[in-house]
Amino acid sequence: MAKNIVVMINSGKDQKAKILTGLTLALVGKQKHLFDDVQVIFFGPSEQLIAEKDPDIMNMLEQLIKVENVYACQLVGDNMKITDKLKEVKGLNVTLVGPVIADFVAKGYEILNF
Repeated sequence: MAKNIVVMINSGKDQKAKILTGLTLALVGKQKHLFDDVQVIFFGPSEQLIAEKDPDIMNMLEQLIKVENVYACQLVGDNMKITDKLKEVKGLNVTLVGPVIADFVAKGYEILNF
């Protein structure tokens, strides 16, 4: 079993159930100590759900931010013109995630895509 995981949330609105499944895995994995470390990265179309403040996504996001690092890609946000809305979410790390992902991969993290 992987000691460290990155849960990448890549899907769009049409796959909200898949997104919630990934977020649930991240939260339960952290709460139940299933992994040594859990990181969450919103990347691509999934960021739109944060910008729109989807209630289900925001509920999970608020819980996750309390227990682990959660990132959103600033470049994607800039391209979608939603960076300001992403930055309004307290505790959400809005940054260029390419280097963040490269660092996790170099450290041996397993990347799980949802």
